Amino acid sequence: MGAQRSIRLIGFIVLLGLGLVAAAARPARADVLGADETARLLRGETVTREQTLEQRNARLVGGVTYTLLDATTDELSDLFDDVAAYARVLPKTKTATLVGRNGPDTFVELHQGNAFVDTAYTIRLRRSPTPNELRFWLDPTKPHSIENAWGFFRYEPFTDASGAPRVLLTYGVLVDLGPGIVRDLFEERVRGAMLAVPARVRAYLTSGAGRRVARAQ
Repeated sequence: MGAQRSIRLIGFIVLLGLGLVAAAARPARADVLGADETARLLRGETVTREQTLEQRNARLVGGVTYTLLDATTDELSDLFDDVAAYARVLPKTKTATLVGRNGPDTFVELHQGNAFVDTAYTIRLRRSPTPNELRFWLDPTKPHSIENAWGFFRYEPFTDASGAPRVLLTYGVLVDLGPGIVRDLFEERVRGAMLAVPARVRAYLTSGAGRRVARAQ
């Protein structure tokens, strides 16, 4: 049974990866976006490409976003290394708790929700061999009240027309809430909240919190 579960999990992660790769195959430069999308980026907007994938009993919602940030790659790295910051940049997050490390992996327990929905699960985060990239997925061995989740943050240097250094943040996420009333009533709200993460990252950096963390380190 353990081997079968592992095979199913691997298949699920591959499915999620293929779904996001289809929308964002190494999209870490503005020149792979359309002219209108690039113009929107330069105006400070977030470009969003929603995705919904269905296979057998899995229904995955999310998408890929692109955002230009007035920050450095070091500041983004510091943010993603600071577990306390997750409660600020992840929507509806009540607590974010470091629960362990294993080699290159960090395990963070998230408690999220509002007056209508309350959920808790643990994500595994791993630095990619690719520079400036962090991947995450739900740890199925820990208690979880959603079916699954997978995603990534990619942040690369970008120089705008004025020569000012900035960072292009590419963020992808897919979540399966599982069957039931939560999916029926709140799936699109959850999608919207997830795809708002880049705006929350910008607000966090603008507040100076990220820079204070970097100085403290």
